[in-house]
Amino acid sequence: MGTNSAQDLRQSATAMMWAGVLAITIGFIAIALPAIASVSIAVLIGILVIVLAVVWLFAAVGSGATTAWKVTGVVLSVLLLIGGLWILFNPIDATIGLTAVIAVVVIVMGVVRVVAAIGDHDADGRWLIALGGVLAIIIGVLIAADFPSSAAWAIGLLVGIQFLFDGIGLVLLSAYAKGTLRR
Repeated sequence: MGTNSAQDLRQSATAMMWAGVLAITIGFIAIALPAIASVSIAVLIGILVIVLAVVWLFAAVGSGATTAWKVTGVVLSVLLLIGGLWILFNPIDATIGLTAVIAVVVIVMGVVRVVAAIGDHDADGRWLIALGGVLAIIIGVLIAADFPSSAAWAIGLLVGIQFLFDGIGLVLLSAYAKGTLRR
């Protein structure tokens, strides 16, 4: 391994470590303040939907498509814009709606995992897939059982946990990369 490659890897590992520390910090904040994190995520989704509306509009108008497709693109852009603005101006209601969707999606994903694990008799570790599915079902049911109150904690808590685990993974991967360089 050349000097530049080792230095590049060292810099990447350091950047990865700092990204991990930042993710862990954001995760702890989201877990500690799940209601604020939930609403913040809804606002971010609203902003992203508005950006998508603008991009879709430029793509529709600037394309070489037929007039019918252009009109369809413009109509979809307007609907996306209205939806994004509604989310921005009603973040609590949007959080409640997103929480309902998350509860359903998590339950369905859990059921699919359990069915896949049961159906795949030859897979090594299929019990882990089944266990993950059962845990997903339990989480989805807990969110649904506390709905709509769960909107105050579910999204922020789940995203916080995800950031925490991703951050830990990045820090560990960084440490592994740095350890490999030392050898």
